[in-house]
Amino acid sequence: MSFKKVLIITYYWPPAGGSGVQRWLKFSKYLPENGWKPYVFTPDSPSFEIKDEDLLSDIHSQTEVWKTPIWEPYKIKDKLLGKSKSSNTGIIQDKTSTKNKMLNWIRGNIFVPDPKVFWVKPSIKLLTEKIKKEGITHIISTGPPHSMHLIALGLKKKNVDLKWVADFRDPWSEL
Repeated sequence: MSFKKVLIITYYWPPAGGSGVQRWLKFSKYLPENGWKPYVFTPDSPSFEIKDEDLLSDIHSQTEVWKTPIWEPYKIKDKLLGKSKSSNTGIIQDKTSTKNKMLNWIRGNIFVPDPKVFWVKPSIKLLTEKIKKEGITHIISTGPPHSMHLIALGLKKKNVDLKWVADFRDPWSEL
């Protein structure tokens, strides 16, 4: 059987837990049964609060996962100011303190669209070659974080024949 090839660009992937992982983990699990070979691109050491090692068993054996390092500005914040007690990485809960007002301003005005933006250019460079080598014809980006969509946009600009689906998950419950 000849498989179509799809690249899924996601920040949240097992062992990360929570709602952001579920949809594309489940889709990728069943894609091979429907004639698709999934490739997943995700950070090597992402910052996430919820961990669920059990989800690793849901990754289909035909799913190829590519990981690369990511620079996380929040790791610097955590070192300087202590780890946030929030269960949502990047969400600053106490919005009244001067320190947190400043952090919210930086997050909203410097890191556009989000703090993962530093991963965009190196990812485009790496994935352009991998897409060619593997013969990938379709890409899916899922966010938040919405920098994942910027990676997909950059890839689409370099290869107009790529088919691209952008999945905008609902972040409103976490704002």
